[in-house]
Order: sequence, then structure tokens, then C-alpha cells
Amino acid sequence: MINLRNISLRLPSGFSLEIDSLRVAAGEVFGLIGPNGAGKTTLLNILGLLQEADSGVLEIGGGNAFLPSARTRLRRSMAYLFSRPYLVNDTVYNNILLPLKFRREKDSGRVAEMLDVFRITYLRDRNANQLSQGERHRVSLARAFVTKPGLVLLDEPFSSLDARVKESIISDLGRITRAANTTVVLVTQDQEEALALADTLAVIKNGRLLQRGSPEEIYSRPVSKEVADFVGVETILSGEVRAANDNLCSVAVGGSELEVVSSCGAGDKVLLCVRPEAVSVSRTVESNSMRNHFRGRIISAEPWRLEYRLSIDCGFSLIAAVTKRSMDELGLKPGDGVYASFKATAAHLIKR
Repeated sequence: MINLRNISLRLPSGFSLEIDSLRVAAGEVFGLIGPNGAGKTTLLNILGLLQEADSGVLEIGGGNAFLPSARTRLRRSMAYLFSRPYLVNDTVYNNILLPLKFRREKDSGRVAEMLDVFRITYLRDRNANQLSQGERHRVSLARAFVTKPGLVLLDEPFSSLDARVKESIISDLGRITRAANTTVVLVTQDQEEALALADTLAVIKNGRLLQRGSPEEIYSRPVSKEVADFVGVETILSGEVRAANDNLCSVAVGGSELEVVSSCGAGDKVLLCVRPEAVSVSRTVESNSMRNHFRGRIISAEPWRLEYRLSIDCGFSLIAAVTKRSMDELGLKPGDGVYASFKATAAHLIKR
């Protein structure tokens, strides 16, 4: 659906966007994640033909999207949703009908279909100004999909919603896009949104794509410290591979030896990454398949969402995610001695 090559854009602010290559398959839900100011919306605006690049190639549906003669046709085949749903002062029905009127197309039951699909039939005759924030988002999505677009661009579409409403809408949107085989590009800082919807993720920072891959690849095997930091790898340790045998590496970190499954070789300087949820914490040494066991002391225990983040001094700093139930059952508190464990497959090495 999308093939982008050598896109370059420099804005008056001095920010520059440089994207060597980006491909999005037809029917794919593609998530673009990154911090504020990374260039996510700028890239989305180029894909939506709202911003012209200084140079490069953009093909949408196999055709040159930068040709002036193709612009109107391509814009009609896509929908763009902003972070805030902009609705006109009219009924829900007429808001959803609006794109069809612009295209001089008849309703033919499509508005009723969208009302049903997004579960808002009961709002049909209500004025858009009387809706809750969640209802406004559903109406905005129904309006976007009423033309049966081949490409939908979403720019932080759920940032103003509370968690419960967001979860419900994301669930419905995922079901609808896959049923319609619609290609979606989602821009977000919310990694949970991206994980819930996206087939493929790309991380962007300072106008450059740092990594592209499946959610599993991005989160478990980041290619750089920048990516690891952004996707929540809280333990990043400098080390050196002392030995490697059949992809099992012995890595020296401080005064400890850690075992990691990796293709790195002896002598490689590396960063060793471990996600907090991969670390198990116990009062005694666990007899299990985990190759890495370390005696440590809890330095801090901070609540984080429905879990606790434990900082453990094992001769090196290790961050573990522990459920509240485990905290209570084990009676864990700062100063306690514990054992921290993780599998050799749970760690990831990045060459320095």
C-alpha cells in the first residue's frame, strides 16, 4: 500500500526528517511510536499528502503520490483522524454522512452500517455537541470509515480518553480494520495502544527511523540503547562477552557472569538489556530453567500501575516488575535480601 524512499524534509524550525525506506503492506496495521518531537506527525502528514517533502519518493497503491494529478484521487481514498474529534454542530447521522456528501455519493445504507459497527445507533439523531468524549471519538471513527477508505491515518487518536473507554474503542477498531482489510498507520506515544492494534511497529526519534519490526522484535530485541530506553527496558548494563558456545554467551558485567542467548562473539563489547517483567524475585534460590540467579538487596520499591518496580542491587542494578500480590505474599520491602532470576533467552545483547 505504501512505499516510501529517501524522504527528506527540513522545517523552518531547523527540524529535519530523513527516512531512507518505509513499506506498509495492504491490510497491515502499522504503528509509528516515538517521543514528543520525534517527527511522527510530520511523517504522517507526508503520507496524508498534507505536507510536501523536499525530496524523495512516495508511492501509495502502486502510484506516485507526489504527482499533482494523483493528489485528489488519493486523498479521496484515505481518511485522516486527528487527536481531537472535530464534529460539526449537527446530528450524529449528518456528521457521518458528511464525507459522502462531499463526494456526491448516496448514503445507500452506509451510515446505518457505521452506526451499527461502532455501536452508536442509539445516538443517530442526537446533536454532536451533546456527546461524551468517548461517543465523539466513535462518531469520528464512523465518519472516517463510511467511505470505505483503503488507507486510514490516525494521529494520537485516543490521547484524550480514559483507560476504560480507550480499551473498548481500540478493541472495536482492531476488529473493524481487520474485517475490512483496511491499511492503517497509527501514530502514538502510548505503547499499549500500539501493542493492542499494530501488526508492525517502527520507532522514530529525531526524524530518523531507528528500528522496524514486529512488536515482539521491537520490545524484546531493540537494536540500540535509544530504542531500548523508549520501549521500557529498564536494565541496560555495559559488559563484555567472555566466551560464546552455540549462541550461549557468558557476559562479564561488573564482577558477575551472566548467560545470554546471542549471536555475539567472544571479546564483543555489549549492552545487556533485560525487561523488568522478565525478572523473577524470590526469597530463596528457585530450582527452574532460569540460568541467571543472583543474590541481591532491594534498594527501592515503587508502585507502578498495577505492579511494583523493585530496584535490586546484585553487584549491578537490576529492575524487576512484581505484582502487588507477590509483594504481599513475600513481604518484600526495601532493605530485604532476595534472589533475582531471569532466563538466558530473556536478556538481549546490543553490540557497542
